[in-house]
Amino acid sequence: MPLVNMKDMLDHAHAHGYAVGAFDLVGLDFLEAIVVGAERARAPVILSLAESHFSHFDLELAMPAVEAAARRAQVPVAIHLDHGASLDSAIRAIRLGANGVMVDASHLDIGDNIDATRAVTAMAHACGVCVEGELGYVPGVEGEDAERHPGPVQYTTVAEAKAFVERTGVDCLAVSVGTVHGRMKDKPGLDWGRLKDIHAALGLPLVIHGGTGLSDDQFRKLITFGVAKINYYTALADAAGDAIRAAARAGARSYTALLAGVREPIAAEVERCLRVLGSPRFQCNK
Repeated sequence: MPLVNMKDMLDHAHAHGYAVGAFDLVGLDFLEAIVVGAERARAPVILSLAESHFSHFDLELAMPAVEAAARRAQVPVAIHLDHGASLDSAIRAIRLGANGVMVDASHLDIGDNIDATRAVTAMAHACGVCVEGELGYVPGVEGEDAERHPGPVQYTTVAEAKAFVERTGVDCLAVSVGTVHGRMKDKPGLDWGRLKDIHAALGLPLVIHGGTGLSDDQFRKLITFGVAKINYYTALADAAGDAIRAAARAGARSYTALLAGVREPIAAEVERCLRVLGSPRFQCNK
């Protein structure tokens, strides 16, 4: 199945009451497992490459494999730059094959965030590429994302969200309503009223960062308030880590033996998550 433009994918999800999972990958094991999980669920999927993970792989080497996996997949696939650091990052990702980009300027004041995001939108739209903006701040709590996303939560406001979308022209907006990057210490309390009001004011696909730790019911409720893309990584990394530790306890010592069981738990969690997100089932030809 050919690559699908991320804007078309999210617009369809938004119009038809489901969400697409965007799964960060950090290597070939994750890449192949994510695609397998999506094919099992017969659901569209976003292969997400976060700039904060580039220490784990060379983007120029990884992108040909990501694009090949996407084109070989039996379900719709988009390729997305997640939490890009700059306009140059977005340009590089698009040149290498991304059809969705997000440059994270959410840590800046709203004026600077708008200026940075507007520059990305102008460039990316000239290339026919979808742009995700972020307004408000989703912090990290536990695990590696606590270091990548320091600082307190800053909730998205309706007035600022409306001004941000009007002035940047983004195709979708990541909002802060109570989720966190990484592992949640307690059951998350989401600000449903805030999310409902933001969606009513904007009417475009919304994005949630920090999907790990949310319940199935919370996922479904997010979708009713306009969320069409949910980022998901920590649970996959934890599943892979659990598999490696189990292999070590069973006596595995070599690199390949330790990693032999990693793909299946990642694929299983991707499949579970995508089924909860409620997408229509696409016919697989495998």
